[in-house]
Formats: sequence, structure tokens, C-alpha cells
Amino acid sequence: MRNYSHSVVRILALVRWTSRAAVQAVFDAGRAWVIVPTYFGRATYARNANGGWCRRHRRPFRRKEVLKLKIAATRRTFIESIKLGVARSVVIPRYAEEGLLANLLHVLEVVRRVRPDAGVHVDWVLKGTEIGFRYGDRGDDIWARLFLTLGSRPPATTHQAGSRLDFAFWGTGRDHLTGRRLQKHRHVYHSTVLRWLEVTNTRVLEEIRQTCVQFLDGRFCIGIHRRVGNVRVADLQSDGKVPSLELLIKAVDAILSILTSKDIRDHAIFLATDDAEAVGPLKRAFGSRLIVRGNVQRTTSDAVEVHFSDWGRLSITDAEDVLVDTMLLSKCDVLVHASSSVSTVASIMNPALTLIRV
Repeated sequence: MRNYSHSVVRILALVRWTSRAAVQAVFDAGRAWVIVPTYFGRATYARNANGGWCRRHRRPFRRKEVLKLKIAATRRTFIESIKLGVARSVVIPRYAEEGLLANLLHVLEVVRRVRPDAGVHVDWVLKGTEIGFRYGDRGDDIWARLFLTLGSRPPATTHQAGSRLDFAFWGTGRDHLTGRRLQKHRHVYHSTVLRWLEVTNTRVLEEIRQTCVQFLDGRFCIGIHRRVGNVRVADLQSDGKVPSLELLIKAVDAILSILTSKDIRDHAIFLATDDAEAVGPLKRAFGSRLIVRGNVQRTTSDAVEVHFSDWGRLSITDAEDVLVDTMLLSKCDVLVHASSSVSTVASIMNPALTLIRV
């Protein structure tokens, strides 16, 4: 009798969460249909002498290609969203080809959709086969070194949440939402951050505290996120271009003019960048007002991005640096940015942050 009652409870719970999951799946599938494809165009790449990428060819997607991609993404997203919404236990694997913040966005899009009583485990243990997620050695648990563990590994009968679900987080889709819709999206995921995400890494927390006390507290702060200007980053922008340093400087100068007109003179400019060639020109433009963290790995447009570096060149310190920069950007009043996972996470951590897309 007890087993029968337990089965009835499980069936009723499944029915309850299925209807909720179906509504979410329709919404997710609709967004996939609207946004996909998430690249500016179809492109082919080749490696250059420095290990970076050069574009061999790029062309717009043909109508048949767009339709095929939309149908496939919509169907897959609908099915995966329903599966996730009814699963009693969920494992969130790392994307081996993505960096830290893209993987964090995937965690957020998953936990936003799980049923409230689901067991959730983030599996960021390095396997040694990663391409863009090499923040340590094989066997290292990157999640546990940065964040509070969400839950222990569930039984073998669990759902592997490996599919992208919210296409407003990916590629050119990050420029899809604007105005009130973007603000609502940020508030929704901010509540997800408050419920699910807690940074526990002591170096990250201390670096943020020291930087705020020394440079940011009590000042109006302008944040700049500059992505390295390589061809693959360009193809993830809605216009197929990485904003120039001149555009960034012009945008910041416009903000400074507004501050001057309002007699706000105590301000700071915080720069977060993986572009080694951007630091010098921005320092010359803004002088002592520019705050940029030292001892951070950066790269150039003709070389490989930092998170794609060879094994042994990256460590947990590099993951910490990305997280520190992102959280400091979230503490600014205004963020000047291009499309990136860093700026997306910063905007979610602080939905009051004013965004200026260049």
C-alpha cells in the first residue's frame, strides 16, 4: 500500500511539473525560432602562424539554411526544455569549447527551468579533453573552486542538461532583446542568481573588496568591457564587427560630458579586457582615471583567445580573474560593451546597471 501511495504521489508530481515545463518549452522554442542562427554568417576559418584564427570565407546564410537551422533548433529546444522541466535530478556538464562565463550562463539557464524539488549537480570536473575550458589539471573541479556546490552527484538515472535553452544568451542572440524585454530578462535571471549562485572563492572576494575600497566606492563608475578583436569574436556580433577602440572612447567621452554637465566630478573608469593591445590606448585616453587590473593574461587579435590556451598555460587563477573582472563590472553604474558573456553576466548580477552597446 505504501508503494502504491508513493507511486501516485510521483505521478501527480509528474503531471504537475509537465504542464509547467510545457509552457516554458513553448516559450523557449519560440525564442529559438526567432533568434537562430546565432552567428553573423556562415564562415570557414584557418589557423594562422600565431595559433589564432583567420577567416577564409564568410557569406550570409541562405534562406533555406536559416529555415533548416530554425526548425532543428526549435524542435530540439522544445524537447530538451520539457525533459529538463520534469527531471527529478539534473547534471549540468561543462561546455568543453566555451570559456568560464559562457558555462556559467548555461548553468543559469538550466537552474532557471528545473522543477523546485529537483536535485542539481554542476559537473565542471576537467576531463583533459576540453578545448576552451582548461582552468587547471585533469580531475580539478572548477565549480567547487569558485562557487558553492549546488548538490552532490545524483544517481545514474539523471538528466544531462547539455543543450542550450535560452538563445538570448548565445552569439548574436545576446543583441536580440532590447528595452523593457531586456530589462525583464535581466530581472528574471537576477532572481536566479540570488537563489542559486554564491561565490565562495576567497581570492575572488578579496580582490573585489580591495578594488572597490581603493578605487570604486563612493564614485560614479563607468565600466568598459573590451573583447579582443579577432574574426571569431566578430562573427558573434550582430553586425559582424568588433567595435573599435575609437567607438569605445567616444562612448565613454559622451558619458563624461554628461557627468560634467551634472557637476559629477568624482568618477572612475574600470576596464575589463582580454585584449593586450587595448590597455595602452585607453590609458592614454583616460589617464589616471582608468583602472585596470594587472597580472591578468591577455592576448592579441592574431593569436588564440586566452581560454583557448594550451594545457599548462591556464590555471584556476585565470578563471578567478575573469570572475573578478565580471563582478567588478557589475558594480559599475554604466557599462560600455559589445556582445559577450562577460557583459551579459555583469548585467544580470546588477539589473540596475545601465548598458551602452557600441
